[in-house]
Amino acid sequence: MSGIDSMTEFYVYENMQLLEQLEEILLSGQSDTGELSQEEIEEIFRAMHTIKGSSAMMGYDSLMNLTHSIEDVFDEIRSGRKLTQSKWEEVIDVVLAIIDFLKDEISKVQEGLFPQASIEELYQRSSNLLKEDIEENISYNTQVDETVDEVVNLDSNGMKIKVFFEDGCGMESIRALGVLMSLEGMHSSIKTVPENLEDDCDGEIAQNGLLLVLENPIDKEAIEKAIQGTMFLKCFEIEEPNENNKEEVAEAEVSEKIEEIEIKEDLNKEETVIEETITNKEETHALEVVKEESQTEVKENKIEEKKTLDKNKSNKETKNNFLTVNINKIDMLMNLVGEIVTTESMVEKQSQLENFDRDNFEKQARRLHQLTAELQDVVMSIRMVPISSTFTKMQRVVRDMSKKTGKIVDLELIGEQTEVDKTILENISDPLMHMIRNSMDHGVEMPEERKAAGKPEKATVTLEAKNTGGDVVIVIKDDGRGLNKEAIVKKAIEKGITTKRLEEISDKEAYNFIMAPGFSTKEAVTEYSGRGVGMDVVHTNIKKLRGSITIDSESGKGTMFIIRIPLTLAIIDGMKVEIGNEIYIIPSLNIKEVFRSGSYETVKNPNGEEHSIVRGNCYKIHRLAEILGIESKDKNEGIMILVESEIGNICIIVDKIIGQQNVVIKPIPQLLTQFEKVQSYMSGCSILEDGSISLIFDVNSIITR
Repeated sequence: MSGIDSMTEFYVYENMQLLEQLEEILLSGQSDTGELSQEEIEEIFRAMHTIKGSSAMMGYDSLMNLTHSIEDVFDEIRSGRKLTQSKWEEVIDVVLAIIDFLKDEISKVQEGLFPQASIEELYQRSSNLLKEDIEENISYNTQVDETVDEVVNLDSNGMKIKVFFEDGCGMESIRALGVLMSLEGMHSSIKTVPENLEDDCDGEIAQNGLLLVLENPIDKEAIEKAIQGTMFLKCFEIEEPNENNKEEVAEAEVSEKIEEIEIKEDLNKEETVIEETITNKEETHALEVVKEESQTEVKENKIEEKKTLDKNKSNKETKNNFLTVNINKIDMLMNLVGEIVTTESMVEKQSQLENFDRDNFEKQARRLHQLTAELQDVVMSIRMVPISSTFTKMQRVVRDMSKKTGKIVDLELIGEQTEVDKTILENISDPLMHMIRNSMDHGVEMPEERKAAGKPEKATVTLEAKNTGGDVVIVIKDDGRGLNKEAIVKKAIEKGITTKRLEEISDKEAYNFIMAPGFSTKEAVTEYSGRGVGMDVVHTNIKKLRGSITIDSESGKGTMFIIRIPLTLAIIDGMKVEIGNEIYIIPSLNIKEVFRSGSYETVKNPNGEEHSIVRGNCYKIHRLAEILGIESKDKNEGIMILVESEIGNICIIVDKIIGQQNVVIKPIPQLLTQFEKVQSYMSGCSILEDGSISLIFDVNSIITR
């Protein structure tokens, strides 16, 4: 990869991360009054400053100018500008819109395109946010001028250089530091206005220019040449010290030395007389010296205090830093772990051969198993990321929908620090967004309706994440009107999804109809729902993650969705079963109970379908040998397994259960995907200890058969 490609890759990654952080701060950092804390304001300012600088470096002027406008807004806010709650809402709306724009433009950069979208509208909105601060700017300019005059008068014998940069070039303070570096070695000392160029002073330099005062400059031509090499230089002026000033300075130095000699002579005569006979001129001079020393000491103390604060702040920020690892490297490491798991199984298999020291060999096999488990845990921890970033995005959904629908909704986040596999995080965002939108559009009532029903006008939507065993459980709950079973079943009958009558359908079965493609109880299509796409997307994505979803609802009380997803998608706990002469794997996540041959009874309905009654519940039976079209070893008996999913529960019959073990999931070989049954009923495959391939059943596909 070329250097520019690497720079572009880093630019995209860094700024996308910053934009995500900014969005999280804006959505979760507001207090009851709508304000952001000073720390959050500073963080937003720094982030915008970084994006502006990197965009300027890459030559993306439009992005630089847009971020610069927001940087100016937050620079004024952090300087003490007070905003009303309505103004805060306006500021946050504009910044969120700019964040969306920047994400789109940076995505274009990632695709190899140049960001060319117009920023005029957003730039205007940003520039107009704090227009009424004219008086403050005037006083600020006056203060700057006074500071300039002070420095000029103080160092009137030095060479004065006034530098101006091109309008809109950005990063003026950094460019000023570059000028100082170019003049290194050409003077004995240098002073600048603004004094501290390490602080952000882009606006001040852009407006008033950079003033340099050089003591004992060595060569005017060399200085001119050095300054002329500055990027984005507009113009500069040099004023050399005149001879009169030099003579005045020399006379003043001689006078001071004479006074010192006189004082020393007086001290030698009598110390007590000195205090009484010292002249008013000498006393004034002494006081000025003391004052100057005192000011210097105070200034140094402030500098040390600032350094200490900066150090403490740096230490605090360091604690929150995270190591970023390329996901491709992690995937390679995960594949390596998978191979180790497979090798371990092979080693254990070899222990059954003769002429081996079985005790020692099994000891080593146990050690290998231990190391494999530890390595697996480490790799898993690397892949784990907090779900908080995805949860924060849902706040944006709730905020935008609340404004457009007129509904008052509070999003409650629980367990947002729960860690999930990065792959899961990438695939769970869309399902959560659709479910939150459904809760807001279908479930939550208008304030007037809630008030009439005796509910608070503000509705609550809860988004919760937690770890249970080897699964991640995500709960989406609202306190709205709940699901209308009658309306759902009626619509399902109309669309031909079911032929059963209302009284024949359980609540759970009825609620699952909403996940059918094209299903919607909305009479009219709105911006947010009505097309029957949302829950179909949810069901499809959750299925891809080998997860399950259950729905529970109570009329007038609300609805709850429970999503259960495996903690990792690379290695699962599976049950090895034998069907015919082949070995297959059933995910342990789906297995509820196992019944030995002869411990269960089967019955047939008039249609010839087999069923089994387990603890008062009737379950349909599927013989996997018949589904796969292979001959079973025992046509009448076998091991019955009760499997479950969000769709429902059924019983399956296999010839034999071999055992349970961790299996590495791999894609099905291209050669096998041409077979319809493999494509329909299998979700992947794994390599067994003898090197053979074992297919992994998709339980949901068997249930819906």
